[in-house]
Amino acid sequence: MKEVVIIGAGPSGLAAIRSLSKYKDEVKITVYEVSDRVGGVWVNRDPYKNSPMYDNLRANFPKEIIGYPGFPFPADIKESYLPHRMILEYIESFAKHFQLYQCIQFRHTVLNVDIISSVKGKERWNVMVRDEETGAITNKKCDAVIVATGHESKMYIPEFDGKQTYTGEIIHSRYYQNPSHYVGKTVVIVGAGFSGLDILVDIHTVAKKIYVSHHDDHITAPLCENAEYVKDIAKINGNDIIFIDGKVVQADIIFLGTGYRYDFSFLSEKCHPVIKEDHVTNIYRMMVDIAHPSLYYIGLNKLGSPIREFCVQADLAAALIAEKIPTPSREEMEKDYQDTYKKNVTDLGLKPKNFHVVSYTQWDYYDAVCKQTGQQQPDSIMAKKLYNRFLGNFYKDFFQFKRGIYKRLDAENFEVVYEPEVFST
Repeated sequence: MKEVVIIGAGPSGLAAIRSLSKYKDEVKITVYEVSDRVGGVWVNRDPYKNSPMYDNLRANFPKEIIGYPGFPFPADIKESYLPHRMILEYIESFAKHFQLYQCIQFRHTVLNVDIISSVKGKERWNVMVRDEETGAITNKKCDAVIVATGHESKMYIPEFDGKQTYTGEIIHSRYYQNPSHYVGKTVVIVGAGFSGLDILVDIHTVAKKIYVSHHDDHITAPLCENAEYVKDIAKINGNDIIFIDGKVVQADIIFLGTGYRYDFSFLSEKCHPVIKEDHVTNIYRMMVDIAHPSLYYIGLNKLGSPIREFCVQADLAAALIAEKIPTPSREEMEKDYQDTYKKNVTDLGLKPKNFHVVSYTQWDYYDAVCKQTGQQQPDSIMAKKLYNRFLGNFYKDFFQFKRGIYKRLDAENFEVVYEPEVFST
């Protein structure tokens, strides 16, 4: 029987448990979770780890496309963009329904993962773990490791010339909880991704003035009366924030909606991936370490349909670990990686970090992985249609897109139950 360690019991870790549980007579699963509950980033005010969650957050994706396959949200929930507590309740009910708790060791921190042997390409691993309740450190030997820790743990803090002279506050989105601290303040939000724009929506009714600093050509939607777009920050001089076009403003707070960087500090030097410009290199199917094919990463990609992706990847990891499908040769894996890099980065003239951005390539990716595992991608046509609609609505008006309500009709179609009038023009 193979021993597998999963690091993390958030949405991706739970997907991995469920997929591996199909082979329970062939695989023994141990899961380590630093918190005292499942849910990962969806746990607001988690006392055991920092979370990007905040009080008023609603999911950026409609529930009709973010659930676990075969486990829909309760039918009595009519709204589509759910508050974080309802997402957490759903994740917890998923774990209970499929009896996933039994293999999870809560309040355990993984300190180190290292290779202890390799025979004919088969590696053995040692996972060093600390029990946070007792302080005891133990070592777990296993045949495969699945990293399901997400990518919201290491904050990206950009450097600005003169930052040390700034007389106001600099706050990363990780530390945002509610609008109360921003009442009557002038705020420069750096970044126009989901986190920066979510905070804009949350504070615009209480802030005095908001400047949204970004360089994304897609973000052109009208702003509220007390907000305006500005260019990237060039430098800071005391309370003067100077942008690359020469515009100067004063602000109480520089708010960093700048996201996160991958963090695998628990992986030893022998197995730590090479990360270049926020791009995890040399991974097959965007999840399997080519140099160490018994080391898997679930959920590295960004801007795809997260739980759908977790389940597709978890099925592949489980099938490979249980040897239900053959492990590709190193040459095959390297070619897949190079082809994916070319498709996602080189051909589009983008930066290496865009390797993991799968907004429009996710559907082909899911199909390829499902074909390999012999699985069917559920509701893929409906999900693609709804994903494209929600993303288009987001770019058109990010103040109102979460008011949309949708209903799944069948595997290919959905119904628009309600959308604000702006989306019908």
